[in-house]
Parts: sequence; C-alpha cells; structure tokens
Amino acid sequence: MARSDTLQAVQRPRQRVSPVQERSRQKLNTILDATANLLVQQGVEATTMLAIAEAADLSPATVYHYFENRLAIFAALAERTMTMVDNNLSERLNAFAVSNEQSTHELLQTLYQLYHQTPGYVSLLTALRAEPSLQALVRESNRRIADVICEVLVRRTPLTLRRAQRLGWILSQSCDQVLQEALLSTPEEAQALLEELTEMVDTLLVHYIQNSKNSALN
Repeated sequence: MARSDTLQAVQRPRQRVSPVQERSRQKLNTILDATANLLVQQGVEATTMLAIAEAADLSPATVYHYFENRLAIFAALAERTMTMVDNNLSERLNAFAVSNEQSTHELLQTLYQLYHQTPGYVSLLTALRAEPSLQALVRESNRRIADVICEVLVRRTPLTLRRAQRLGWILSQSCDQVLQEALLSTPEEAQALLEELTEMVDTLLVHYIQNSKNSALN
C-alpha cells in the first residue's frame, strides 16, 4: 500500500463551479484574493464566508455559488499557491539536473521565499495542519515534487529508479516539514532551519554524485 494511502480518506471540501468564461474566472480569483488578504489582516478564525463576500464586494449567495464553505475556499487558495510554487520549483530542478551545481541553497531559499511572499499562505498553514481534508493537498504537492527530485537523482547519480523514487519521497517529505516550520518561525530561526536543511540535502547529493564519478573511473 502506498504511504499516502495509509491515511484515512477524508472528503475534500468542494468547489461547486469550475469557471469556463473569463468573467467567472475573474470572479473566482477575486474571491481567492479577498480571502488571502483577510488571512493576512485578520487570521483564519475571522475569515468567514460573510467576511470573504464583503471583502470581495460580492453577495454571500455569489460566494456560495462557487464554494460550499470556507474550507473549500482555503483548499482552492492553497492549491493555487502550491501549483504556482511547484511549477517554479520543477523548472529550477530540471535546470539543476543538467548543471554542475551541487548546492541546493538557492533552490531552497527560493522555495521558502515563494511561499513566504504569497499573501495569506503563512496564515493558511494553520488551517492546512489542523484540517485533515486539506492535508491531502500537501500530500499531492509532495508527490509532484518527489517525482521531479527522482528525475534529478536518476540523471545525476547511478541510483536505480526504485532507490531514486524512495529518496525523492524522503527528501520531499523532509523539505516540506522543515519549510513549514520555517514559515511559521521568526526570520532568524527560519534562516537557521534553511541552512541546516541545505547542509543535509547537499551532503546527501554530493555523496551520490561522488559515487557516480567514482563508478565512472573504475
């Protein structure tokens, strides 16, 4: 059984409408942007459906037309942010895979900054951690990044595909846990955590790359 399947299945909050027309997409993004701003200004508890409707300058009925509850809005906002960050990170990892770079410092700093600078995401982490139905989004994001890390390991090391998959999963999970702590910590502690994470990942990467060079010489 896959690791992600060992957790009890929880129904994800539902977005009622998937907009097709540009006007509807703009309205949905207005709701998400208003939610992000409320999370920054007032926190999770005060970000209610009525508050979101008022901040978005829409009627409550319109907001409920798109989302069944505020958890569904949180899920859509988190997914929008994670998709943006994952796409950015995937591009950087693919470039890293074909380079001679051996330090992940810039990669991890960029990942941290992308999340930290996205309005509302740090506040949203509280909801993501507390609500089982939202944790599935985190697992989906981790799986996507694990697949890309696996590709990097296969291209730059002599690891078998199965070992690369296993290590990709371990690194993805580890980075996610440390980054979440960093995002919820003081700036000083966040940088200390990122430095330790960089040291750990770089040591592992250099170990396997060096093994690849040694194998090529023998």
